Amino acid sequence: MKKIYYLLYLATAVLFAACTNEEDDLFDTSSALRADAAIAADTKILTDAANGWVMEYFPEAQQSYGGYNVLLKFGTDGKVTVASELYDNSDVTTSLYSVKQSAGIVLSFDTYNEIFHFFSDPSDPAGVGGNGYGLEGDYDFLILEATAEKVTLKGKKTGGIAILTPMKGDWEEYILALQNAEEEMSFQKMQLEMNGKVIPVSISFRTLTFTYGEEENSVSVVASYIQTPTGYKFYEPVEVDGVTLSGFTFNAEAEVFTANDNSTIKLVPVIPPLNEQFVTGNWYFAYSEISEALQPYFAMAANGSASEGEQILYMYMGLSNDGTYSFSFRSGNYIGSLYYNYTLTEEDEITLTFALSGDNNGIYYYNNCNYNYITSAIGSSAGATYKLTTDNPKAPSFITLTSTTNPARYFTLYPNLIAYPFIK
Repeated sequence: MKKIYYLLYLATAVLFAACTNEEDDLFDTSSALRADAAIAADTKILTDAANGWVMEYFPEAQQSYGGYNVLLKFGTDGKVTVASELYDNSDVTTSLYSVKQSAGIVLSFDTYNEIFHFFSDPSDPAGVGGNGYGLEGDYDFLILEATAEKVTLKGKKTGGIAILTPMKGDWEEYILALQNAEEEMSFQKMQLEMNGKVIPVSISFRTLTFTYGEEENSVSVVASYIQTPTGYKFYEPVEVDGVTLSGFTFNAEAEVFTANDNSTIKLVPVIPPLNEQFVTGNWYFAYSEISEALQPYFAMAANGSASEGEQILYMYMGLSNDGTYSFSFRSGNYIGSLYYNYTLTEEDEITLTFALSGDNNGIYYYNNCNYNYITSAIGSSAGATYKLTTDNPKAPSFITLTSTTNPARYFTLYPNLIAYPFIK
């Protein structure tokens, strides 16, 4: 009977409470005062970090571009000083910030800051996400947790998590260390060696894609990472073929990465032949790096675009919008492609042959705007063979193509967009 009595007693107590005219406050202070106290506490934590914070910032909702290190110093005057590994190590900019109540305590970067808003600027200063989108990062963040050791933020737009930890050491030295590490660890292709298996790994921006299994049932796992002075740290752990991975540490002497979770798991760089690197990427022309023997051909095409009231804004060799290997260009508001076939001979040679076709815009400019001169310069339907050279086969910052039959005919292309007036 004791159990029944307890339940009856509880029911009676609930009924009595329901009939009471007054309710006791569950909190000693109003919600507004509690919010003000939380804002003050979080602001104090942010401003108390004498040397500022390192922010692990992953823009875009799916972390498609990987993560980037941003240094932040919050002042008691409402100003924040910002530096980033994507800028020169001595560059800093200052703007306004606020900590306020907005469906939670929110840290906002209120006024435009060239370095911080690089990740959210819709004008796309990175030239990656497209005009109107950019890297689709946040500038308003919910403060999920704030202590002197760590601040956890959540982007209000993307829902992505950003972690702040106290910055130790000199800002300029830290950024330089990150930039040197990225250059040293810059590879275009790798493979994961794990449990007796070799798993191909492709790289795009700061993401690694692990692909394994039989072709018809293959699985691809994407890991977004941020560069550290010693390796890669994943946005969150991923499971690859039953094994959890959270990041890798780089051994510069052996040129190999070791998994942070298991020292027997290796991420091994694979350096493709230079001609393979050339045909698997987009490589941009710089008019200033075209030989005197070939410059007149490109000048004829520039004149042809001018006859349409346009300028050539960029030119590259690589995949066109429809996925065909091409010479592609933008003239004014029009993008066009002229298709090419290629043959890889020795590791550092390639034969380029104009396929006598292209997309609609490409054919128009070929027939009406002197772009047939460019195909003659690069390689007509008879083909042209080139020797390829570069500064660093592991991670080329340029590739120079020199004709094997006439060394006076050469041009140098770059992996990053070279825009009008094509001066490198």
